Amino acid sequence: MTRDADPRAPFAIPQVPAEARISGFVAIVVQPDAATIRASYELAAALMPESAEQALASGSLPHVTLTQCPVRDAPRERLAGYVTRLDEALRGVTIPLRTVIAFGGGFLFWCVEDASPPRVLLQQAHEDALGVADGLLDPAVNARVVEQTRKGTNDDPVLVAHARRYGYAFVRDRYLPHITLGFDPRLVVDPRAGSSFEARPRPHVMTAERVVLAKMGALGRVEHVLSLAAR
Repeated sequence: MTRDADPRAPFAIPQVPAEARISGFVAIVVQPDAATIRASYELAAALMPESAEQALASGSLPHVTLTQCPVRDAPRERLAGYVTRLDEALRGVTIPLRTVIAFGGGFLFWCVEDASPPRVLLQQAHEDALGVADGLLDPAVNARVVEQTRKGTNDDPVLVAHARRYGYAFVRDRYLPHITLGFDPRLVVDPRAGSSFEARPRPHVMTAERVVLAKMGALGRVEHVLSLAAR
């Protein structure tokens, strides 16, 4: 996305009918209310470095991921069941966003406030969503996920095991609900040197507009939303 996109522009992202069986890298995500979408665009424009590799902007979907993984031939009805149940649990819930931090290899995260009742609800929804991986992971793609996790985490045994089991490393007690503002390797977090970005508070209350199934692209960006309506 370009950095000069108008943050006041209306949110729009393609919605594509899902096939009877779904393959690819997908995520179950919480879509925020329009005010939070605009605030996310504005915050990314203000905080991401110039010429960032990726920065959230108009046309991208700010979101809180519940889980993500590479699936192969996943039945639409099974995924629809998860999305419907999680939407019923979270739709309309207000979720406090608190602090912007640099994370890992160069991501900028706007994190949900940890000490809040909605954070507990998100954790419960996340634990439920993890069941999507049961028997549906694409073994070839997930092998690459596991290898990337090894390289990116210094072979952290817990994260590697999570990636192998769920197709996603940061799950269970490592789950960190957030809106991704962008990615730039200049923001990399080094255990010894830290990051060039200092964490800063940006309090905001988000409302969960709906839970959707998204097809994911590079660096956690939503390519399009998959419509799960039966045809």
